[in-house]
Amino acid sequence: MEFSILSDEISLDIEEALEHGAALGFRKYEIRCIDDYEHRLPYFKEGREKYLQAQVDSGAIEVSAVTPGVFKIDLSDPERVRKELDETLPLSCEMAVRLKAPTVIVFGFMRGPGSERSEVISLLKEAGKIARRHKLKLAVENEPGSFCDTGAATAAIVKEIGMDHVGINWDPGNALTAGEVPFPIGYEHVRPYLQNMHIKDTIPIPPDKWENRLVGDGGVNWIGQLQAVIKDRALSFLTVETHVFPVLESTREEMRRLKIYLETIKQLEQA
Repeated sequence: MEFSILSDEISLDIEEALEHGAALGFRKYEIRCIDDYEHRLPYFKEGREKYLQAQVDSGAIEVSAVTPGVFKIDLSDPERVRKELDETLPLSCEMAVRLKAPTVIVFGFMRGPGSERSEVISLLKEAGKIARRHKLKLAVENEPGSFCDTGAATAAIVKEIGMDHVGINWDPGNALTAGEVPFPIGYEHVRPYLQNMHIKDTIPIPPDKWENRLVGDGGVNWIGQLQAVIKDRALSFLTVETHVFPVLESTREEMRRLKIYLETIKQLEQA
């Protein structure tokens, strides 16, 4: 199983991220933030995209997905909703095409005053049409507090959207925080729509908080989840989203643990 990683889970300095990433064995990168967390795709500082494009064109790296963070809002601010749909998403799709990334990751709108499920589905269909015009996949990520919080809820919405290129970016840690057993229950729901998967662990802190953890330190059954996705041949790679500081040291430890997990799975299959 090959791994991709969000570049900012190694370093916000993109050159440093790719240097350390290569040392860790990465060729695939999901792109989110560069330089600081305020500069999220597609709104990078001058020269950053050009640098990435040179790395892609040379064959040094592949961009597995881009994640602009759109639709992590409720529907109470129509102007912001329209800006994300009419400006941020199209710009992100254009950048994805230039970087040869096949997938754009979005969220499923937050629950809140005036937010209706039917309108969420309508807006995501509109987003799906934008992605389709750019010949891209649109992966909806499950997020606590959103209409797409659990695997079950996300799968139901994607099914209702009914577009073949609109699928799911499965985050088992987020599903756990939302109160779902991510594996096997959540996974069974998302499996038919799986386009991408984020690897991180988390531990819920009642009543409504959580903390991210390295795999094995939280509540996700990562041995079972990894074993299933490998057996199902559902994805050709998985994406590391460490979400623990300091990022470089934490990512190194995350990869050490994941290699142990993969070896364990291999031995279980041979037993």
